[in-house]
Amino acid sequence: MIREALVLSEFVSAGLALVLVYFLFKAYGFTRSTSLLGLPIGFSYLASSYVFLALYILFEENAVFSSSLLWLRLITQSFGFAFIAFSYYFSAKTDRPVRQLLMVISAASVLSILVFFVALLVTPPFLVLPSAHVAGNYSRVLNLVFLGYVVYYLVARLRSRDRDFSDLVSAPISFSVLWLAQYSMFIWGIDGSGTAFILAHVARLASLILFIVVYCSSGRVRG
Repeated sequence: MIREALVLSEFVSAGLALVLVYFLFKAYGFTRSTSLLGLPIGFSYLASSYVFLALYILFEENAVFSSSLLWLRLITQSFGFAFIAFSYYFSAKTDRPVRQLLMVISAASVLSILVFFVALLVTPPFLVLPSAHVAGNYSRVLNLVFLGYVVYYLVARLRSRDRDFSDLVSAPISFSVLWLAQYSMFIWGIDGSGTAFILAHVARLASLILFIVVYCSSGRVRG
């Protein structure tokens, strides 16, 4: 029963993330904000990471296949968070054409993942990758850094009274809840806390629903 609930939670998360992607693309079409263009791409990778985790749970008995799924989940999730963070960072630093900006964001995101894997390789035992489960907790630290920057960026924009669509008060709250989900998973990875595990899944679902409400009910997304 618990296994089925976890699989359902991952597929529901993926579905919510894809709904959010749809509204974010509509929001970008209305505002032409470069940061909003990066968000749907980032959340698309997050949606795929939820699917990979659901498949991992379903095929956990197949050690080789499930391990590959867990690595794919780790990479796509961290890449998604990196893409979102760098979208905000570079959109505020440059006025390059959209295509060039996306190339810069993509390159920075890929580089961050490569640096992460290099760090794993140079961590004792030298030149040996840890298991996907161990690497997962390291990746959550990286994800917390990316999400922490996004929250900081949005709060700073609110304080400067830059009323861009992506800077609604609910946006940093939504990312803060998503940060809480990652932090709870980090705690679970350290001590196996059941409370942290449940909180992580609840917070993730809540953040995705809040994101959808923010970008759907703001009145800026028009059909």
